[in-house]
Amino acid sequence: MKYATILGVLAGFLLAVGALWQGLTGFLVVLVLCGVGGVVGAHVEGLIDLRSVVRSGKRGRG
Repeated sequence: MKYATILGVLAGFLLAVGALWQGLTGFLVVLVLCGVGGVVGAHVEGLIDLRSVVRSGKRGRG
């Protein structure tokens, strides 16, 4: 997908619009969901590799 990052941020924003009515808490939820959508979209586009990020926190074998 060419525009997966943009679509991910947009999807996160649209999912969080309902939470916006809750004031500051809703605004923070919007920011978090947009960030998650952007990271997932960047992973789909191949800009970042989430598997290597997740594995980097674990100890090596043996």
